Amino acid sequence: MIGLVTIGQSPRPDVVSSMFNVQQWPQLLEAGALDGLSTATIVSLQPGVGDVPLVTTLRDGSEALIAKRLLLPYLQRAVDHVIRAGADVVCVLCTGSFPALQATIRLVFPDRLLVHTVDALLPVGTLGVLMPHEGQREVMMEKWTTLDRAAVARAASPYGASGLLSVQAESLVKDGAEIIVMDCMGFDRSMQQTIRDTVAVPVLLANSVIGVLLNELIGMSQPSQVPSAV
Repeated sequence: MIGLVTIGQSPRPDVVSSMFNVQQWPQLLEAGALDGLSTATIVSLQPGVGDVPLVTTLRDGSEALIAKRLLLPYLQRAVDHVIRAGADVVCVLCTGSFPALQATIRLVFPDRLLVHTVDALLPVGTLGVLMPHEGQREVMMEKWTTLDRAAVARAASPYGASGLLSVQAESLVKDGAEIIVMDCMGFDRSMQQTIRDTVAVPVLLANSVIGVLLNELIGMSQPSQVPSAV
């Protein structure tokens, strides 16, 4: 049983369907860091000066901007919840770095898998990074720039105007991007296709990459019709 923990509110059928791209999904337990929180509490978690902003969505479909440092205890609560509910492995549905999170079972961090995948595919050259918020630029540049690889970045929220994706992708290619990585679990396959229809370079979708690796890790035998929210 896979436990999926979003930084927003669960369930996330948009992310799940993009991750696994199948009619029948694997057995899932979903929980969100913002599950059960009042509107006032969620507003209090908004980033201030110097905070790293995380972009997510609430159950009603609205976008939420959360300070990473304030989110951590709520995210840990969600991890603990799916473990108690019977998860065999837990995946955090965010490509940010959360080294402080702990679990008594295998805990999958998408950022680690994504970074090593890109390192293998483009060790030298220029990487284009599509990020969900401009406030993440410093973190993204540190994350993706190496001694042998440059990084260029543009921002477009997965919950915003779809037309911006093509514009930003074209800008990345003009700046020399040889591969574009969509560095947010909220980007989906339709958004990836929009970019592929716009530019000629390879486009890596974070949640798709992680979905494939999770399938390789535990398999998708005995699938259920719909994911379970806990």
